[in-house]
Amino acid sequence: MEIELNTIYEAQKIEMKIIEGETKLLQAPKKIQEMDAELNETKQKVEKQKEIIEELEKERNKKEKELETDKDKIKKLEAKLHEVKTNKEYQASLKEIEAAKSTNDRTEEDVLVLMDKAEDIRKDYNASLLHLKKREKEIEIEKNHIEKEIQSMDKIITELKTARNKLLSVVNNHLKSIYMVLVEKRSGLAVVNVKGGVCLGCFMNIPPQLYIEVTKNKELIQCPSCNRILYFTDTE
Repeated sequence: MEIELNTIYEAQKIEMKIIEGETKLLQAPKKIQEMDAELNETKQKVEKQKEIIEELEKERNKKEKELETDKDKIKKLEAKLHEVKTNKEYQASLKEIEAAKSTNDRTEEDVLVLMDKAEDIRKDYNASLLHLKKREKEIEIEKNHIEKEIQSMDKIITELKTARNKLLSVVNNHLKSIYMVLVEKRSGLAVVNVKGGVCLGCFMNIPPQLYIEVTKNKELIQCPSCNRILYFTDTE
């Protein structure tokens, strides 16, 4: 029994490596999904900034056309000023020119404000665009690494399962059956060491006399608390 307990304990070590590998395989699609989500979020941010810049430019162009129209209007009013014949008409023309110039000044101020806003957002846009391109390259490398890791892990897991099954093949059917059931019920951890009278599976104390028997590794003993197979070794 001592040899079989040692064998099944070694099989347990391999089992944990298999679980670790399978966990990595399960996490791989999630990692890729998270990276894709990150890229999409950054792309949406960049696209939104681009749209805002385009809207500001469109509004600025509109204002600049208004400026041209206002300037033409002022020139015509100033030219017309020399044609007026009465003081009343002259004063009215001056007021109209002043109002047009005031409108022109406000439009010029609007153009400057729009230019400043567009410039600020363009700086953020350029920074975001550089970040996006950088992350696209980094994520492409990360994805390639994950793909290679998946292929490698598939091979490793297959080899580990072969090694585990080879060990289990020399264990009696009763012990193997208990092991397989516990692997299923205890998240892969079926065989555990004991230290100082404590089960290292559930970390509960086991009775002193039972602990003494466990240290002998002469018979199948299961933890009274978690039911895992107990195996004693002082080398770990």
